[in-house]
Formats: sequence, C-alpha cells, structure tokens
Amino acid sequence: MEPTPNDQPGRMAAARRRAALGKGALAAAAVAVFVGGMLATRSTASGHARHSATPLRAPRRFAGTVRRNSLQPGSIAPPQSAPPQASTSQS
Repeated sequence: MEPTPNDQPGRMAAARRRAALGKGALAAAAVAVFVGGMLATRSTASGHARHSATPLRAPRRFAGTVRRNSLQPGSIAPPQSAPPQASTSQS
C-alpha cells in the first residue's frame, strides 16, 4: 500500500492543518503561562506598604546593658605602647 501521487495534496493539507493547530496550542500555552506568572507576581509582591514604617532600634535589654557597661571603668583598654616607627633606608 504505497501512497499514490494523488494522495500527496491531501496529506500535505492535513500536515499543515496539524502544524497550525500545534502552533496555536503552543501560543495559547505561552499566553497562559505568562498571564499566570503576572498574576502570581501581582499577588505576592506588595505595591504599597500596608503599615507605616517603624524605625529599627536595639532591644531594650541590649541597650540597657550597653548603657550600663559603657560607664564602667576598664571597658576600653588603656593604650598600649606606640607601635614601632617605620623607617626607610637607602640601598
């Protein structure tokens, strides 16, 4: 059962129809993925702040400890002897 030359135009038209249908399905899938991504991005990314911004600050316990310890003697080490001076020599 070999195809006869008379069957060629019908097979080509069917192949073109399948190709066009495949391209349309691929384009529809691409549009669906794009729209889905846009909706996901829009739903997860905030466009505006829901609450007013509050300034960052240290916890009260930490701030109190630093304040209390900064006034104690010896919190800063006394200066050590000066480092040796760099000298240059001519060669």
